[in-house]
Amino acid sequence: MHFTDQEVLATATHPDFRAWLARIKHIGGCQHPIHLIGHTLTLEAGTGRLLAALTSETQPHKRLTIACGNRRVSRCEPCARLHQGDTYHLIAAGLAGGKSIPDTVRTHPRVFATFTAPSFGAVHRHTTDGPCRSRKRTAPCPHGRPLACPAHHTADDPVTGTPLCLGCYDYRTAVLFNAHTRDLWQRLNRNLYEDLASTLGVSRSVMRRSVRVSYAKVAEWQRRGTIHFHSVVRFDGPEGPTDPPPAWASTGLLIRTIRSATGRVFFTVPGTQVVLRFGTQLDIRPITPGRTGDDLTERAVASYIAKYVSKPEVTGVTVDRPIRDLATIAVLPVTEHTRTMIRTCWALGFRRWAHQLGYRGHTATKSRRYSTTYTALRAARADHRRSANGEDSDTGDAVVERNWRYSHSGHTVGQAMFAEGIEEDLRAAREDGDAS
Repeated sequence: MHFTDQEVLATATHPDFRAWLARIKHIGGCQHPIHLIGHTLTLEAGTGRLLAALTSETQPHKRLTIACGNRRVSRCEPCARLHQGDTYHLIAAGLAGGKSIPDTVRTHPRVFATFTAPSFGAVHRHTTDGPCRSRKRTAPCPHGRPLACPAHHTADDPVTGTPLCLGCYDYRTAVLFNAHTRDLWQRLNRNLYEDLASTLGVSRSVMRRSVRVSYAKVAEWQRRGTIHFHSVVRFDGPEGPTDPPPAWASTGLLIRTIRSATGRVFFTVPGTQVVLRFGTQLDIRPITPGRTGDDLTERAVASYIAKYVSKPEVTGVTVDRPIRDLATIAVLPVTEHTRTMIRTCWALGFRRWAHQLGYRGHTATKSRRYSTTYTALRAARADHRRSANGEDSDTGDAVVERNWRYSHSGHTVGQAMFAEGIEEDLRAAREDGDAS
């Protein structure tokens, strides 16, 4: 009998098989679950009388199995899809209301803005109406490489996004840009209020008491390995989405302010003379409350941002887990351009973030009062599950004692095959529900 067949048979004939199947279905068919050993005890305050108990001893295989919660689709598709859904609702609530946000937020000026990285050297491009790079000047670069490319690259061509000359590309500054995009964003946020204050002829403190600039953004890696930000930016009153902005806070003013503030953003990397800025390509589009036509709608923006949250990696450009040693870099399934960026991260001390090409931020972030939070969405889902299971989420004055420790992660070969089948069934049921 084949080894895989033996594993499947051993899994299916285990006494805990049915209970294990139910648990994996409960956590959405997670592909890399976490297994815990321990207990949660609910005790009556004062007397210490045991009211309820959840222990690993009563669970399948004597361990509590929970979902990994990984947001990367390459690591766990079911958990990534759940995170994608949370992101969609978080973004949509800040555009159309819901999740404790009033629908009057739809009347607030808001735009969808894309902030790009500057050029660090000429790269091969995907074009639809001409060659990659046509130059009248035929002289090569200082390293003897041609500065023209007559080819027509497709969007998924491995060459797209790679430098015409690896020697001319400024890898050091490209990595430093990725590493300090958080600093650039913080300065942009500060500049927005300064530009508004200057336009209206008031102090910054007065401006901050008059209007609030709220945002939600997602980071995207381009094929050349640099970070772009896609962001919703919105005018609110000083109290946030429940507070209407002043009458003078128009969509046109928001667009002009973003352009002006972005042009003034710069950050000098400590200990160097490297000055970082956003790229000159800045796309800003108003978001409309409509549902049809060519307008950029609330639903389209929420879907677009959610897509990048669960699939941040670009094939051949980034990897989905940290790099532990220098030797691993040589065998990664990436382009030579990406390999050079990773090695540059290693040399500059950004080893912890080398798999992200130096980017040290979260894939998705938002301002404090943009809308609801991931924590609130997950808590609501947990309460819904407890209610569906007939559990009481309100423990009153009871004392809850939790003591859990990590055992291990993942499935056996046999378990993985059954978990994959569960995930496919759940996906099919979800798609049927969407189609009906």
